[in-house]
Amino acid sequence: MKGRAHPALAASAMVLAACATGGGMYDQPYALFQPQGTRPTEEIRPAYVTAIDGVTRNIGNNDPVTPGVHEVEVTVPGAFRMGQSEYAKLTIEAKPCVRYLLGAKQLSLASTEWNPVIAGTEPIGECLRKFPAVKQ
Repeated sequence: MKGRAHPALAASAMVLAACATGGGMYDQPYALFQPQGTRPTEEIRPAYVTAIDGVTRNIGNNDPVTPGVHEVEVTVPGAFRMGQSEYAKLTIEAKPCVRYLLGAKQLSLASTEWNPVIAGTEPIGECLRKFPAVKQ
């Protein structure tokens, strides 16, 4: 057995080497898309991300995205009841180290139609600390 590594040790070494060389989701400036977290009002509700750039996403998934233009699919309230959600898309030019809070805005108080909107943005502090060259 002299000169040969055990297969489990070799696999562990490769995993550790990959971790040490980077390649993680947070190794470059990033952006986040997530539902608006404030209490919903009659005019605006949280919109949940279901896909980014055509790739389906679990509603609980909040993995970062690279800065740039992305097509974001969200759920918005349906026309009849809140329980009958519909899908809508919006295009977002994501800036580095920015969190995008997504909502569904009612067209008017008398309307039953909702449109996806960016309800707000905020800087991602940990991203800005890690990448000080990023300007807001």
